[in-house]
This record gives sequence, C-alpha cells and structure tokens, in this order.
Amino acid sequence: MTLKYILVALIALVVIGVIVYFLWRRKTYGKHIYKLPLFDLGYKDMPAVPFQLEEIPKTLVQLGLRTTATTQAKWGMSNEYTIGDYTANGYSFLYGRGSNAESTNEQNRLNLKAALETSNPLAELNLSNLKNRMNTHSHSEAKSNEDPITDLFLTDPRQFTLSWTTFNDVYKNAQPQLADMAGALTDVATANRTFWPTIANYGFAYNLLVLEKVDATRAIDYKAALGAAWTAEIEELFNNKLLYAIDLRMYESLPVSQVKGHPRYTPATLTLLAQNPTDKSLSPIVVLLIDPNNKNKVIYSYGSCTDGAWIFALTAARTSVTLYGIWMGHVYHWHIVSAALIMTLNNHVEEDHPLRKFMDPQSDYVIPFDNTLLLLWKQIAPPTSVATSLQYLNMTNDFAKGRTYLKDDPNTTLADNGIKPDDFSHGGDWAQFPIAGQLLSIFDAAGDYVSVFVNKTWTSDAEVVEDKQLQAWYAASVDPHDGNVAGIPTLDSRDNLIKTLQSWVFRLTAHGASRLNSTANPVLSFIPNLPPCLQKTEIPSPTEDFSTDKLLTYLPNTGTIGEMITFLFTFVFSAPYVPFIPLSGDDTELIWGNDPNEPRNKALIAYRQFLADFIRKYESPEPGQIHQWPRNIET
Repeated sequence: MTLKYILVALIALVVIGVIVYFLWRRKTYGKHIYKLPLFDLGYKDMPAVPFQLEEIPKTLVQLGLRTTATTQAKWGMSNEYTIGDYTANGYSFLYGRGSNAESTNEQNRLNLKAALETSNPLAELNLSNLKNRMNTHSHSEAKSNEDPITDLFLTDPRQFTLSWTTFNDVYKNAQPQLADMAGALTDVATANRTFWPTIANYGFAYNLLVLEKVDATRAIDYKAALGAAWTAEIEELFNNKLLYAIDLRMYESLPVSQVKGHPRYTPATLTLLAQNPTDKSLSPIVVLLIDPNNKNKVIYSYGSCTDGAWIFALTAARTSVTLYGIWMGHVYHWHIVSAALIMTLNNHVEEDHPLRKFMDPQSDYVIPFDNTLLLLWKQIAPPTSVATSLQYLNMTNDFAKGRTYLKDDPNTTLADNGIKPDDFSHGGDWAQFPIAGQLLSIFDAAGDYVSVFVNKTWTSDAEVVEDKQLQAWYAASVDPHDGNVAGIPTLDSRDNLIKTLQSWVFRLTAHGASRLNSTANPVLSFIPNLPPCLQKTEIPSPTEDFSTDKLLTYLPNTGTIGEMITFLFTFVFSAPYVPFIPLSGDDTELIWGNDPNEPRNKALIAYRQFLADFIRKYESPEPGQIHQWPRNIET
C-alpha cells in the first residue's frame, strides 16, 4: 500500500471519527451552539454572545405576530391633538395618517424578512463582514413620502398623553398622575419632587439600581469633578451621611447619532441628591453634564441656576438613566450574561443531567432574539442614541470590564453602592426605593427554590466537586475563549453552586416584569418621564432663561415617540410564548415527575406561588395578570 493510499485512509478515518463525534455529541448534549467571534474582534471583557441562526426565522415570525398583537392597543391612541398646523389622533402623529394597521403590520413583517435575507447572516461570521454589518446605522434617513406629522416636536407637555392608549383604560386611569408628569416639565418644585420617585418606583424592568451613597472614596472623585460646585452645604450633607449620587459619566464617549435629520443624544451626567433625614425622601441638588461637542463640563446647581435650566438638567439626567436601564441594567444583566451560560450549559452538559433538566425550562428564546437584535438593529432596537450594534458592543464591553458575575446580583449591587434598607424604609420596608425591595424579594425567592434543588440533588460538597459535567460547565463558562463570564464562584461546594444558580435563575425570572402592563403604563409611556434620547445637542447655560417651549424641542418628537411606544407595547400588549405560571395550575408542568410532593417539585410550586402573589401586589390596585409573566427571556 503506497503512502498516498495510507494518507487517504487516515484522512477518511479522521473524517468518520469527526462525524461520529458530532453525531454522538448531538445525541447526548443537543445541537451545538456556537458564538460570535467577538473575542477576536477585541471584545475581551464582555460575556460571549452565542448564536442560533437556524432559530432566527422562527424568531422573526414570532416578532411579527407580536407586532400584530399590539394593534388593538395602538389603535386605542384615538384622542385628538393639535400640534402646529396639524390636528389628528395620537396614532396618526406617531405612525402616520391613514395608516392601515393590518397592512402596516404585514409590511413590518416583510421588512424584517427582507432585512434578514439581504443581511446573509452566515456571511457575518467573517470578521470584517460582521464588524461592517454591526456598524451599519440603526435607521435610514426619512423617505420623501413620509407623513410630516411623524416629524414634529410637541408644543405642550400634556400632548405627551398622545401615546396613552384608551385600551385597557390606560388613558382614563392615568389622569390623576398627569398633573405631576406634565408639571415636571414646567415647575421646579414638581420636577424635584418627582425625579427620584419616578426612578425608584418605575425602574424595575430597567433594573435601575443606579443610586450610590457617597462614601469617602466617591467624595474625592465628585469633589474633583464639581470643583467650586461642591459647596459647604454639600459637604455637610456628606458628613451627615445624607448625600447620594447617580454617576453616568460613562456616556462621555458615546457618539451622537443622526436619524431623519435630528440628533439622538445621551448626556453623560453626574447627579447629586440630598436625603431628608425625617421622611427619607431624596431631592436632586446638582447635575453635572458633559457637553458632547467640546467635552466641557456644565454644572447646574439647584437654587443658583434658572428654573428652566434646572428642569433641563433633570431631563438630561433622566435620559442618561434611561439609556443605562435599557442597555446595561436590562440587556447586559439579564440577556447577555444569561445567554452565555445557556450556551455553555447546552454544549457541555447532557440533556438528562439534573442541571439541564432544572435550567432548560427557562432557557429558550433569548439567544435567537439577541442575534436578531444585533443583526437587524435598525428594525428592532428602541430609539436611543446607540445607533449600531457595534456601538452597543463597544459600550457593553467597557461596562463589563472588571465586573464579576455576583456583582450584578441586587444584594451585592445595593451593598456595593452603600444602600441600606433602614435608609429607605420610612413608611414601610423600602418605601422610598420600592424597586430595590421588589428585586431583592425575587432574588431571595430564587435562592429558596435553587437551595432545595441543589441540596436534594447533590448530597454533599464532594458530589459537587466530583460531578464532571457540572465542572465542565463551570470551566467553559469562565473560560475567556468560551463563555467568558468572569467571577463565577468556584464550584467546590453546594453553597457556591447555590450562589451561582440563584443569580442565574433570578436574571431569567426578573426579566418577566417587563411584560406587565403596569411596568410601561402610564409612567414609561409618558415619554418625558424616562426619555430614550434628547434630540438636540446644544447645552444651555445654567443662567439661560430656558423656556418650556425650548425644552420641548429637545424631547423626542412624534416619530421617535412612536418607535419607543412600539418597543414598550411589544412587551406589555402581547402574550408570552410560555407563561411562568402554567394555565393548568401551579402543580402542573413539573420537572421531576408528576408528584407535587417531590421536594424539588414542591419548591417549584412554591416559587410559582410566590411569583403569583408578587404580580398581584405589583399591579395593585388592578388585578394581577399572573399569566402575563413569561417563563423565559423572550424579547
């Protein structure tokens, strides 16, 4: 036999071996999930972004169905408004006059399909093609046949109710809150009084645990940044432990995008807040804003700048909070980290392993949705200043630098930020920071559920250490060239396994609040409360007589409002693919056989019952829609 034939035979054996290996792997582990080559593109700090291209067509169909599901709510924006020379209903201002929702929804579906076909996602795996695709601008310029009423700035704060639907009585039930919401744009006292409660009460879906108590280390930084604006009064607040901050200066490097002739801009801000020692309420006192054009600092101090300039400064601060909430608080914490762990679980743990059986019910949908978002950014992303998926990845990688896995847990975040329950519990536990208490309660319930699973599945620490598949999942998850999730505790004990899984189950579960009607309506859907962007970049002087009319030209215009409402309504006015709490009852769709008294099943039932009670309290005084909370991260 010649060397040539020997080589051919050896190659054939290798090929057969590879085929057998992958057939065996598919049988025992499930279809392999690959990841985007982001590490090779220089994104070495953020977790891996896995992809399931074969799932994207189904995801597009599901997103198209969700677009249709929101039609009833969108058509409910039927109240009439006059803006400039135009009189129309709210729907027309946001989406155009004479729009037929059925044909519009079909066109949206076709646009998504065409975008996917022309993007050729398989080609994106070439590094240069992928990077070019992700750097494509998020929105095309306005077409000549676009209705001009979708490009208008509002002329009265109360006109922002045009996005309140009459469906489900949103518009009617919101009327008692309208005076404060509109007043925050015209009256300094109202703006100050509502600034923190808006974040503290309605930032759950954005995971807005952004508040920090100013300690000695932070004080040095903030004094240097504020200079003379750090006054004796502020020093006294600091000494009395009554000084807090929201530091979002990280957006200094974020570019300003241009969409349809208007900027979309996120200010980089640092906001100081003073706490009332009696009722524990917080009031903003200083806003530092970094000019996007020349990077100069502009400092607004309450009481020494004009009323209009101060209201502008608070609006700018709320805008930076919104961007953080959408992309860092929500997508990074809950989507990105969870998807990386789902990938490594799928690739390194057999389907009949207890960890797979425990996690698989909550592990669907998020990977293909994330893929669709990155590849079809301009069709899906909300109207923030993050213009491309590449900009998003740049921002995410910077945010992830030095972050460890457990740092994202609410208990760790609050502790690191110096936030203690006693400082916010006047009037009840966490009454002055409700979302902190809500997130902690879900985190604790997830811990109870996970603890039973772990302790009943592994009877000792030694069993955890000796579980080869469990250790393989851990090794892959922390490997920079695989999952790249930094800081997962070493799985050398049941306690560390509980901590790891508690964090993961919490992320997958907490995301579900995004789908509740009360999450979006009426506070987030009144866009100035938490604006997705500003639409002018000129920064007013603190002494400028800055009018309400001028402020309204900075806030999102009608078309931008429409994009944001589509984003919000897609969550809250469409049904989940799979509800967390089964329609057939708490004790059905169990994991460990059909016996509800099996300890791990019993813990799952208790977790479901906790969540049902949570939803009822969260949506009170409205009856809680307990089956609207999804089992998975879907959108």
